[in-house]
Amino acid sequence: MITTEKKPNQFKKLLTLVITTAALSLAACSTNPVTGKKDFSLISKDQEVAMGAQAHKSILKQSKVYKNPRLQAYVNRIGQSLAKHSHRNNIRYTFTVLDDPSVNAFALPGGYVYITSGILAYLNSEGELAGVLGHEIGHVTARHGARQQSAGIASAILVDLISKKTSAGNSKALNQLSTALIRGYGREHELQADRLGAEYLARVGYSPENMINVVRVLKAQEEFDKYQARKEGRQPRAYHGVFSTHPDNDTRLKEVIRAANKIKSAGSKPANHDAYLKQINGLKYRISKNRYGKIVVGRATTPGLTYAKLALRSIVGEQRLRLLNGMFPKGEPVQGRLVKIVQ
Repeated sequence: MITTEKKPNQFKKLLTLVITTAALSLAACSTNPVTGKKDFSLISKDQEVAMGAQAHKSILKQSKVYKNPRLQAYVNRIGQSLAKHSHRNNIRYTFTVLDDPSVNAFALPGGYVYITSGILAYLNSEGELAGVLGHEIGHVTARHGARQQSAGIASAILVDLISKKTSAGNSKALNQLSTALIRGYGREHELQADRLGAEYLARVGYSPENMINVVRVLKAQEEFDKYQARKEGRQPRAYHGVFSTHPDNDTRLKEVIRAANKIKSAGSKPANHDAYLKQINGLKYRISKNRYGKIVVGRATTPGLTYAKLALRSIVGEQRLRLLNGMFPKGEPVQGRLVKIVQ
């Protein structure tokens, strides 16, 4: 039975939560550099840069920087050209190649962008590299990190307030609510970063189609894992659950194509397939958990050359070579173009 005495108390608790939420929202609005609209943020731009700088030190302690100054300088040059034409060209950007076999790139608040040696192995042009960096710059310019952090702080405050008024049995549900509040932004942010990446490519002079090629690289990774899983009799590793932070790559490809088709490039920079492959010649490459080789670049001069024939000179099979060269699952080398093998 609900007594008349408890009703005012419940109303008072609810009113307190509403007032707290409203106060947080009103006190924490800032103008988003990309949209020009007000965003919820508990972190100022100066705080954001300071947080990024501190986190950057931690990243460098935990992860190894790839020891190739020439490659580091190349990635930095491409990244700085994009950052200069972004919505936030008034902050300092730092681009770092990590010695990490995973296929990944990420950004910290305040302009710190990281790309792994693992993903560099699978890219096939300077334009694709620019697409990856442009996507990560998009996360920085749209302040996704700061907004995510603000959502985390706000949800923690609200969950703390609610948990003090409810039984301990509800703590699991409250934690799920907190996770949903924080991670629910992921899908929207990833797609926005894709669109911004395409826009920054166009501003610099690259074709926005390069951004589409980047998503195709990610899609090929997913398809190759399915192929490997069938061979090995296991389940694919790809996961797209309710709380998945990255959108399904099919949806992502459609979104990027739609955005890219609306953008006219400011110039006619080539994708620079050969220039990029020359930069990653000799790149360290993980074949399996404890086995490494290196990327070796050569020109396909023999008529009728196939990946099956190239596999005879490589320590990985023909389908892995197709994946590395952006040709998975059925492509063959183009005569006269540079190709990658692993030795």
